[in-house]
Amino acid sequence: MKKVSSTELSEILNGKFDFILELYILTEDKICIKPIYKFREAFVCDINIPEFCLIYSEADDPEEIHISLNSKKFERILSEYKIRKIIFHGENGEGELYGSFYRCAGHAQNAKNCRLLTREDKNLCDSFGGNENDYFNIIFNDFIVNKIYRDCGIIAVHDEHSIFTGYLAYYGIAENIRDISYIYVGKKFRGRGYGKNLLNFFADKNTDENKISYYSYADGEISEKLARSCGFLPCAKRTEAYI
Repeated sequence: MKKVSSTELSEILNGKFDFILELYILTEDKICIKPIYKFREAFVCDINIPEFCLIYSEADDPEEIHISLNSKKFERILSEYKIRKIIFHGENGEGELYGSFYRCAGHAQNAKNCRLLTREDKNLCDSFGGNENDYFNIIFNDFIVNKIYRDCGIIAVHDEHSIFTGYLAYYGIAENIRDISYIYVGKKFRGRGYGKNLLNFFADKNTDENKISYYSYADGEISEKLARSCGFLPCAKRTEAYI
């Protein structure tokens, strides 16, 4: 099984999908992103859209190529070219399609007690316990300290006593689209509407800045219910794989 570059992968898939889109995130100190042509047409429109494929590499491992797509024929195409192993994100290692949602405009009624985090909020990294804390540390360093993604940030939500209860991390994937990377509410704070506050604040911020709010990986009934409750509309389902 041979290795393949992003450029070679695009050439192989060209003509096999209606949209071949490329996004490169190269290093932590130098972010290079190519234009994503027809991104809105491929991702944010009717659910029954043509087949698409988004190709990108992460900052911490540029040799690992990630694929986001809405078709299950990807593995068959690459197997014809004897590309090295493909790993799908899914419970059974298969290319299960997950729900995606978007919101273009309009303001919500409930987006209170939220704010954008800055470097000065490093002390919040000790707010949660155990694994909850560890992952927030990673998210904080990537999105606030190093800013390894384009147009990225973290929104925090607090309770009525100013206690940090959860956060939403986002990043830009096209000139006018922001995607949710991760949304989390601490275990002891769940069921009180904090996730909805975060999602509404995120969408309202994007409306004010003429951006489309995109929730590309609403994996599960709870996430989908949350998205719909905040006025998000379903769009193309997608899955992820990497080689």
